[in-house]
Amino acid sequence: MKLISEPLSLLKRIVLGVIGTLGIGLILEVLIRTRVISGAGLPLPSAVVRQGYHLLGNTAFLTQVFYTLREWMLGLLIASVVGVILGGLMGAIPTVFTMFSLPVEVLRPLPAIAIGPLLLLLLGTSMLPMSLTVAAACVWPILFNAMYAMRSVDPVAVQTAKTMHVSPLGIMARVRLPASLPFMFTGIRVSASIGLIVAVSVELLLGSGGGIGGYILLASTSASNLDVVYAATAVTGLLGVLVSGLFALADRAAFGWKKGLAQ
Repeated sequence: MKLISEPLSLLKRIVLGVIGTLGIGLILEVLIRTRVISGAGLPLPSAVVRQGYHLLGNTAFLTQVFYTLREWMLGLLIASVVGVILGGLMGAIPTVFTMFSLPVEVLRPLPAIAIGPLLLLLLGTSMLPMSLTVAAACVWPILFNAMYAMRSVDPVAVQTAKTMHVSPLGIMARVRLPASLPFMFTGIRVSASIGLIVAVSVELLLGSGGGIGGYILLASTSASNLDVVYAATAVTGLLGVLVSGLFALADRAAFGWKKGLAQ
């Protein structure tokens, strides 16, 4: 007899995730307090949680959080526009694919973090070079999802539109784009989490003092602030979970019907 496991509800997934996190924290707490693990570079999880609670009420820290979020949103917006347009054209028009396939393959392996210092030299110490670095990391999942989504559009639907004398622009707007939107959004959802990581990383690398990364960098200059460093890092992780969850809910609300296509 074959057992079929039903998918867990959202509430159950959240509860199990919280239980797992608390369990790991409790184990670390015991190991550090019993000196099985040295606490020299690892503060007590309880101290991190306590400091994280204080950070959420700290105006200076929240200002840096909103700075990082603005930087991330601008970078994701730039990546979405470039990725959807270029990827869609590469997937729909063979000539465009031939023109841009080589530059894409050359640029794709370059680490986005390495581009940050160059952009900082060219554009100065502002939010723009950091957002462009985020965009450089986020653009690839969006571009490739858009390209392959356009290629996977049902050829029968395209041919039917052609027999009805629909213009190429009309086929793009009324056939290819609606069929590709769910998969394009999946690329944006994947890039959203990547972009948040890159945003904090580039702030740490450039050391401009802005954003969550700049806050962590300044706090790490003192050995007594380890709990602050870990707490700010944990808040970043929670932001990533929140962003991922919000995009997943938006995906389900707007494109829930796409599950039927995969079945």
